[in-house]
Amino acid sequence: MDAEKELVALRTEVNHLRRAVDELSILNELASAISASQDVTEVIQTITKRSLTAVQAEQGVITLVGTEASDPTRTLVRTMSGSAESEAFRPDQSLLGWMHLNKRPLLLNNPRDDERFGGVNWPDNVRSILCVPMLAQSRLIGILTLYNKKRSEDGFSPSDQRLIAILASQSAQVVEGARLYEEERQLITMRQEVQLAQEIQANLLPSTAPVVPSYEFAGISIPAKEVGGDYFDYIPMADGRMGLAVGDVSGKGVGAALLMATSQATLRGQVVAFSDPAEALGRTNFLMCSATRRGTFVTLFLAVLDPETGGISYANAGHNRPFVVGPNGKFEILTTGSLVLGFLPKHTYERAETVLQPGESLVIYSDGVTEAMNLASEQFEEERLYELAKKHQGDGSGAMVDRIINEVRAFAGERPQNDDITLLIVRRKP
Repeated sequence: MDAEKELVALRTEVNHLRRAVDELSILNELASAISASQDVTEVIQTITKRSLTAVQAEQGVITLVGTEASDPTRTLVRTMSGSAESEAFRPDQSLLGWMHLNKRPLLLNNPRDDERFGGVNWPDNVRSILCVPMLAQSRLIGILTLYNKKRSEDGFSPSDQRLIAILASQSAQVVEGARLYEEERQLITMRQEVQLAQEIQANLLPSTAPVVPSYEFAGISIPAKEVGGDYFDYIPMADGRMGLAVGDVSGKGVGAALLMATSQATLRGQVVAFSDPAEALGRTNFLMCSATRRGTFVTLFLAVLDPETGGISYANAGHNRPFVVGPNGKFEILTTGSLVLGFLPKHTYERAETVLQPGESLVIYSDGVTEAMNLASEQFEEERLYELAKKHQGDGSGAMVDRIINEVRAFAGERPQNDDITLLIVRRKP
C-alpha cells in the first residue's frame, strides 16, 4: 500500500514537473518571439496567438489601456482559433472596468451566473472567460482576454489562469517598450514634418528688404510655436508702387501656418490684379470665404506705397491700427478699418489715404507685440509701443525693429511668448 501511495505521489510530482517544463518552454518561446520585434501590433499578435495555443482557447483579444484617464481603452488585436465564421467577441465594458479596479486575474467559467456581472448580456456562445491584466511597473497597460476553453465542459482551470497571468506579466514590459518605440517614431516623424513646415514658412516670408531709393524697409515675424500664423510681405507692383501687408491668422501652429500661406498667396494675386487695396481685400475675402472652413479668419492690413510722392492708400480688415510717427512729435494713428477676412463673402472694405513725409515712418504690427505678457500677466500695450516708436523714430527702420523687439522681450522676461510677433516698418529718409 505504501508503495502504491509513493507511486501515485511520484506520478503527481512528475506531472507537476512536466507541466512546469511545458510552461517554461512556452514562456521561453514567447520571450524569443516577441523580443525580436519592436512593432507593437506584431508583438501583441504573437502574445495572443501563443496564449490561445497554451491553454487551448477559441478566441483571444488584447485591449490596450490609454496612458491618460481621458484616453479610453481600445481593442488593438483580436485573434481567433477555429472557424473563421465565428462571432468575434468584444470585451464587455463591465469586464474592463472590473480589471481597471482590481488589476488581478479573473476566471469566469459560468459568466451568466456570476453575481459581479449580473447585468451583462453575454453572447450565447460565450461559455468561459479568462481575463488577466498586463502590468508594467505596477501600471495597467493592457488586458488579455481569452474565450471558451476547447474540448472542456469545465472551462479554464486554475493552472490555465496561473500560466496566462505569468505570460501576461512577462510580456507586458515588452508591449510597453514596443508602444513607446512606436510613439517615439511618430514623434520623430512629426518633428521632421514641423521642421519642413518651418523651412517652407521661412521661405514664404521676405528674406531681404526691397531696395527703393529714399526709403528703408524692415520686417520680422517671430512665431510663438514652431510655426506661426502671422506674416508680413512686400509686394512689388508693375507701376513701381509697393504693396505692404501684415496679417494675423486665427489660431497657432501648423493649421494657422497653412492658412497663412493660403492668405499670402491669395492676397498677392489680388494686389497684382487690383491695385486698389480695398478692392484687393474684398476679392481676397471672397476667395477665403469660399475656400476656408467656417470659424477661421484673418486680420490683415494692406497698404500701397507710391515711392515718388510718399502717398499711401490702405485698407484694414480687422487688424491692429498702424501708425505714422515722425520728427517734431508727429504722430498719426490710421483709424480706418473694417471686418476681418473670412466672415462675410460680399463685404465691402473702405479705402483711406495718408502721405509719408520725409523723416516719417509707418509702423505696422500684430497683436503679439502689444499683448505680450510679463510674469505678472501685464500686457505691453499700445502706449508703450507708441512711446518707444516716438523715442527712436529717427534711428532708421532696422534699428527701430530691433529696439522694439528687444523691449518686448525684456518686458516679457521669463514668461514664454504667448502669440506670434510681427513688425514691419517703412521709413522715408529725410
